[in-house]
Amino acid sequence: MSGLPRMRHWMRTFGNGVLCAAALSCLWAQPAQSREAAPAACPAPIRMSAQAAAPVTLRFVGDIVLANAHVMKTIPSEWDSLYFAAVAGYLRGADASIGNLEGTLTDHAVATKAAGSYAFRSPPRYAALLRGAGFRVLNLANNHSNDFGPAGYADTLQALREAGVLAAGVKGQAAMLDVKGLKVAVLGFGFDPGQDTVQDLDNARRLVSSARERAQVVVVSFHSGAKGADALLHPDADERLRGENRGNAVAFARAAIDSGADMVVGHGPHVLRSIECYRGRPIFYSLGNFVGVGGLSTGGLAAVTAIAGVQLGEQGQLQGIEFLPVAFDRNRIPRPDDREFGAHLVNWAGAHPRYPGQFLQVPADPATRPAFETWLAPFRPASSEVSP
Repeated sequence: MSGLPRMRHWMRTFGNGVLCAAALSCLWAQPAQSREAAPAACPAPIRMSAQAAAPVTLRFVGDIVLANAHVMKTIPSEWDSLYFAAVAGYLRGADASIGNLEGTLTDHAVATKAAGSYAFRSPPRYAALLRGAGFRVLNLANNHSNDFGPAGYADTLQALREAGVLAAGVKGQAAMLDVKGLKVAVLGFGFDPGQDTVQDLDNARRLVSSARERAQVVVVSFHSGAKGADALLHPDADERLRGENRGNAVAFARAAIDSGADMVVGHGPHVLRSIECYRGRPIFYSLGNFVGVGGLSTGGLAAVTAIAGVQLGEQGQLQGIEFLPVAFDRNRIPRPDDREFGAHLVNWAGAHPRYPGQFLQVPADPATRPAFETWLAPFRPASSEVSP
């Protein structure tokens, strides 16, 4: 029974205008993209090209650190044109690029971090540099956004606003942008108190559901997880680092999609992780580091990273998934990687999961696979593979 016959059945059954109105609301007031209508499979990932071919393309990167408190005043001015030079075509080729700004944009010099801890600070003018590179939204829900206290955080928000970059991860808020007529909501989550956290699933569900009501596309960006080579293969369980609970990435990401997210993009472990297809929607569990000039590691498994993307139809429907493997030069600046080691690493992680799921394989040059295996060997974590 469906449509008008169902409505008449309810009217005969209940004989109550209020209940009938409620039934009509349930029948027709569904989001434009019904959760129940989600496809079972994701599109097979393709190699990213500099110019997007889809009606709408969104692209994502991981952690961005452009300076720290110690080197900020000694950065050569020519570096402004170097940070994103090798990848700017891919970032600008999208309709909107989204990343995680690990640190602050401030001249405030009093750090709140304990002595010996990294405190990330870049000049406020770098907001315009980021906008010029193609970034329209940057996540601030991470463990370095308050390195210089409330003053540094406020300066960061102001610098981004003046440059025309939206901030995601402001507690209780979604960054709302128009992309070729599509309403896109970007939500940011971290694991620190004072942020919307990955540990609070009820709050995450509420925020995603609210964004779903206002937008045709909902993007969730989250900062979570342990760090380093041992964090490549993550469990469906809480992850801890030095005793700190940094959340269960699997439970969080799946809850976000169950509540209406169209894609979930992770960062924080400083290494790439697998890509899961859950209910026909992609979860990029970690896109690693993207620019590490200020102090992020670009050695070991962190030596490779990626730009990921989604291709959307005019109504926001998922049409494609893109992937570009990237590696760092000696200055910790990203460049496309002809060896495609980042692609091989994501595929290796997806082939050795620690929990059941459907994992995507991205395009990777088979000719470079032997070299990748040799490179991986010293860092290769022990796996406890399960059947997806």
